[in-house]
Amino acid sequence: MKKALFLMTVFFLSFNAVQAQDWEKYKAEDLGFVAHFPSEPKRTVQKIDTAVGELDMHMIMYTPASGDDNAVYSVIRSDYPKEQFKNADEEYNNTVLDGAVKGAVSNVKGFLNFDHPVKFNGYPGRSIKIQMEKGFIYINAYLVENSMFITQVICTADKDHNDSIFRFLKSFELIKTK
Repeated sequence: MKKALFLMTVFFLSFNAVQAQDWEKYKAEDLGFVAHFPSEPKRTVQKIDTAVGELDMHMIMYTPASGDDNAVYSVIRSDYPKEQFKNADEEYNNTVLDGAVKGAVSNVKGFLNFDHPVKFNGYPGRSIKIQMEKGFIYINAYLVENSMFITQVICTADKDHNDSIFRFLKSFELIKTK
């Protein structure tokens, strides 16, 4: 009995220590955000062709080698031409967000589990979950004036709904850079 109690205590303390580990704060002043990653992410930029022309897609991504509940943690920022949003209203913004959601589902040939409208610091957004063949993608997409911010976590089906998904998504913050 004492041995079992001791083992349960050690397990509990070890589990709490792992849960309490500090993640790395990543601050991208030039992109206007802060997010916390389990470890140092890598930053890349890709040119993407869109209906409004070629855009830079800034990606900050951490892909754990092993031992993590998730396969990918990332923040993506793309800036649309400012003139495209000159007279943007709620309906226009929703159309842009609808396109982002449809594109994300189509790109992974997935199934949309949910799509909830959200507000983030007063900006319109979406919280979505996409089911793929072997897992899920959780995405928060925010339209901040003419910039699209996407936070996403990819997990396998057996790790769905783990705490690290929500810890990462909730760590995202906009920062003022002017």
